[in-house]
Amino acid sequence: MRILPLAALALCLGCASPVFGQSEVSDPDRPDVTNGTHIVAPGLVQVELGALYSRDAPNQGTANSPFTVRIGVTDWFEARVGADGVLTQTTGDSRTTEFGNVQLGAKLRLWSNPGGVPVLSILPTINLPTANTSDALVSGDIDYIVALLTGTDIGSRGHIDVNYGIGAIGAGHGLPHFSQHLLSASLSAAVTDRWNPYAEVFWFSRTDPDGAAETSFDTGVIYELGLHYALDGGVQIGIGGPAANFALFAGVSVVFGADRSLNGRQRKISAPKGTTHAAPPSSKAPAARAASEASLTPNRR
Repeated sequence: MRILPLAALALCLGCASPVFGQSEVSDPDRPDVTNGTHIVAPGLVQVELGALYSRDAPNQGTANSPFTVRIGVTDWFEARVGADGVLTQTTGDSRTTEFGNVQLGAKLRLWSNPGGVPVLSILPTINLPTANTSDALVSGDIDYIVALLTGTDIGSRGHIDVNYGIGAIGAGHGLPHFSQHLLSASLSAAVTDRWNPYAEVFWFSRTDPDGAAETSFDTGVIYELGLHYALDGGVQIGIGGPAANFALFAGVSVVFGADRSLNGRQRKISAPKGTTHAAPPSSKAPAARAASEASLTPNRR
């Protein structure tokens, strides 16, 4: 099991100190599968950590600790690095544990309203096979994914994000890559300047070369814990095909950096009209959620 990437991240978090009173959590791309169009502002580093457990079958469960580091480079470009974290799969009385794959990507703004949040962004990602391939948790192949992201406000409190993704996913064992499609939509509401519940439906064309399409529903909430931290949690249920039966997830997002203006209105937690404080947002869930930012394939995140 490779633990160096996780140890390095823990070291970075332990050494870094947020600049209080100068920056705000900027639209996390967790906990749901759907990613928002928002790009982290230049000079900011946003770290998003999560934990999830999914019941894949009556005698099989999977747990992992995905994380993503988002780095604002320019007003239109955000660099990203992430990983599956520690993966543990239990089948009956057997258990397999290892550190998962690493993902490299970028979010680029393609179109935005003047002075406002991006209306259309693109998210290309490469999933690197850094995990041990001696078990069935990973394929050992590189995955190539690209997703188009869009969204719009609904009235003064609501927001919807929609994603379409396509990927060339490694099948392992020397087999050719197979194509995979993702469609997802996440609807959120800024109930207060701190609480932001959401509901989401997402569909994968397949997660295995010979697999069938699967659909899942998840719902959760994001809570702003100060200007620099956002907490999230929720539940996912499979509603079609071989999707995971049930999953639980939770996480935290933290922003580091000097005083910068955010690139447009925050997606998930934007304060309702009449308030003076804008809260943070969120987006991303299990099985597929560990994978949503990096690989389209659910259990490979």
